[in-house]
Amino acid sequence: MRIGELAGLAGVSTRTVRHYHRIGLLPEPRRRENGYRSYELRDLVLLLRARRLVELGLSLEEVADALSDDRGRDLVEIIREIDADLAAQQQRIAEQRSAIATLLAADGDLRSPDLVAVLDTLADHPAADREGMAAELLESLIGNLDLYRSVLADPVLTQRMLAVYAEFEALVDISPNDPAVDELAARVRDFGPAVLAMMPPDVPSIDTDPETLLSAVSAGMSAAQTRCLRLMLSHWQQ
Repeated sequence: MRIGELAGLAGVSTRTVRHYHRIGLLPEPRRRENGYRSYELRDLVLLLRARRLVELGLSLEEVADALSDDRGRDLVEIIREIDADLAAQQQRIAEQRSAIATLLAADGDLRSPDLVAVLDTLADHPAADREGMAAELLESLIGNLDLYRSVLADPVLTQRMLAVYAEFEALVDISPNDPAVDELAARVRDFGPAVLAMMPPDVPSIDTDPETLLSAVSAGMSAAQTRCLRLMLSHWQQ
């Protein structure tokens, strides 16, 4: 057989056959007097096996190992690894489809149901937009909103939180050196620890640098609000 006939019977291109020769996957056949390659049945069988293994997902290096008589890993071992990879892909696809189904059920709302529930508590509140973004950031960093749920389960703490938000929003138009900034930071000195005390014990730590996190949270705040937030954090860390 000539190379075109071999490729046609195996269902591959002549370019593929030549590539397999170059990388040593397919041995070079004997050549006729005119210089053309002359393929035999064993070459066709080897090429068919190689094509089948490639279709299963093996790399060309793994195909070479599998087809070798005297070296490389056992073919069953390689196929088992591929099967495990495919199972993992199926799991990822199932999780993605589940997330898509949830998104479709929410009419395309990218916020999680937990986040929506938290924001419902802040409906019509001056701090709703800012706190919503902060909650979404916290959910992304930690993976849940258990802390918010704990706070919202305490009516007294919830009302105080909403009152603090309202006062904080009122700082937007004042000077950062206005006494109101220091007064608010001092009044909520015990608020942060009270909230953090409700943190579930299994919440993972946040690896983000505190200054980076503060910069992200304070983006868009006025100078007075940023200074107040820094004072609050300073009090809470003492």
